[in-house]
This record gives sequence, structure tokens and C-alpha cells, in this order.
Amino acid sequence: MTFLIRVMEPGDIDGVLALAKESFEAPHWARGDYEKLLLDAPAPMLMRHGLVALSGGSLAGFAVASWLRLEPAAELEGLFVERDFRRQGIGGALLTACVAWAAKAGAGAIRLEVRTSNEAALALYHRHGFCSVGVRPAYYSAPSEDALLLEAAVPL
Repeated sequence: MTFLIRVMEPGDIDGVLALAKESFEAPHWARGDYEKLLLDAPAPMLMRHGLVALSGGSLAGFAVASWLRLEPAAELEGLFVERDFRRQGIGGALLTACVAWAAKAGAGAIRLEVRTSNEAALALYHRHGFCSVGVRPAYYSAPSEDALLLEAAVPL
């Protein structure tokens, strides 16, 4: 299967919102949050980056990362691949692109939170060099669940 990873554009927002609505695993942001992400003039201290994965003209997934320049690490705020497109390398490609963006932006590492029960995501993150650095008890709701905090160094 072939797919394309590219920077999120305004025309992608409807598809991202629809994809996120289908799953409790996806980030559930408001339209305005994605619109702010795509502003040409971001806040001076906060950089944000959105990506989409396309396969056969269909939206297969998306990822969002940010970096507050006062922090040593960027954050992977969300990464989601539609169920029919999983286990085809799309999640890894989105993750790799976010890590590359963080490195180019100047961050020294990238962090994320993940449900302790999300074994597929944990396996993906571990394959890409992420290590556990903590736990946030009862971080998620519906159902209530701890979040594992993971972090990886970004290449220089």
C-alpha cells in the first residue's frame, strides 16, 4: 500500500474532525483548535505542526505536534490512524515526520501520553525509541485510565 504524508491544510479539517469523531482514541479537538494550528503567524513562543496521511485519496490518519520554546521537549499532542489503515506503516511515518519536525524546530526531545492499555501504540512508540518517564494516574476518562508518559530524544 502506498500513502502520502503531508502538512495539514485548511481543507483537511472536516476530514480530520470526522475521523476523530469515529473513535475515542483520537484527539477530540474543536474546529477552531485545528484552524489555529494552521495559522501562518504562530505565537512567538509556541510552534505547532499538523500532518495528514492520505492513501488512495482517502484520509488515513493525522498527527499534531507542538513545541513551547521554553521547554526542552516538543509534544506529540495526537496521532491517529483510521482502523482500516492500521499496521501498514502510516503511524510510524506520521511519528517519524513529527520527530523530524521537532528536531528541525530545535527541540531536544519529544514527549507524549498514551493509555496504559493501548498496546499497539505502545509497541509503535517503543520501536521508535520512546521510553517511559512517568505515569499520570486517572489521566483519561471514559473509561478512567492512567496515562504513560513517554519520551524520545530527537536526532541532532
